[in-house]
Amino acid sequence: YPIWVTFSGKTQAVDEVMVVARVSGELLKSFFKPGDDVKKDQILFTIDKSEYKAQWEQKKAILEKDKASLVLALANVRRYQPLVKEQLAPREKLDEYIATQKQLEATIRADKAALNEVSLDLKYCDVRANIAGKIGKELILTGNIVDKGAELAKIVQTEFLYVNFNPSAHEVGLIKKYKSEKYPKVKVHLRGNKKMQLDLEGQIDFIDNVSNTSTGTVAVRAKIANKEHLLFPGTFVEIELFISDQLPILAVEPDQISQDQQGEFVLTVNDKNLIESRHIQTSYSNNDLVIVTKGIEEGDRVIVGNMNGLLPGTKVEATKVANPIRKQGL
Repeated sequence: YPIWVTFSGKTQAVDEVMVVARVSGELLKSFFKPGDDVKKDQILFTIDKSEYKAQWEQKKAILEKDKASLVLALANVRRYQPLVKEQLAPREKLDEYIATQKQLEATIRADKAALNEVSLDLKYCDVRANIAGKIGKELILTGNIVDKGAELAKIVQTEFLYVNFNPSAHEVGLIKKYKSEKYPKVKVHLRGNKKMQLDLEGQIDFIDNVSNTSTGTVAVRAKIANKEHLLFPGTFVEIELFISDQLPILAVEPDQISQDQQGEFVLTVNDKNLIESRHIQTSYSNNDLVIVTKGIEEGDRVIVGNMNGLLPGTKVEATKVANPIRKQGL
């Protein structure tokens, strides 16, 4: 019988980023519609570049001016070096020209850094997508002045989703002990929605190494495929986690188990066709079966169906029927 364990959980985007302005200025244009699938590095917005272009021209001109001054300073150094060597010119004048050369070289490095900074600002006027995914609506409309760091839109990657849930530490121990796959399979369904059939598949990709001290649960995460984008991040879902179909188990249907003051019991028919009451101990259960760890053995004849009016010691005629659990498991 394939054993699946059911949990409740919540979906989470695999990747989610906020698109922010990296420069300030007027938001001139957007290049998408809310809900579009956008590609990484796709241009989403344009911010007015005129101020940054003017700054770039200014920084460029200053750099060219300082480069020209450096050419003159180098020429003066080259001209005075042989004169000083021949003692035809004072050493102080050459030192002055060398100092001017060094100052201009430092100034040019600063000019280049300033020009690169303005070049980056120009580049950032085209606001691009950080990741590929589905983009939401504009958070600031075109025509408005945006500040550096202003949030413009959100992109969510929904082709795959994470599903977070929190089984007990005991359940996680059983999962690790009995799982037949390194990364157990999961199926995800919309929680409480009978009208929309939605079955998405994936597998466990993370089990935390500590339990929550207040709840005794362990954080577990699965990654599921959502290629049709039918499921949104933040949705409550039901998770079916596959454990194994190879475990040797002894199990009965939940309806076959009754309860009295001593605990759970089932009715069996012995080799003399007399009804017996057997108290049992159970472990895992779901809607289809309850695993019995003590009280009955393989080969015992357990009564199925309506057990009203059946009392221990009553003689009956027993008819063997197919195992209903095996039917459901198939």
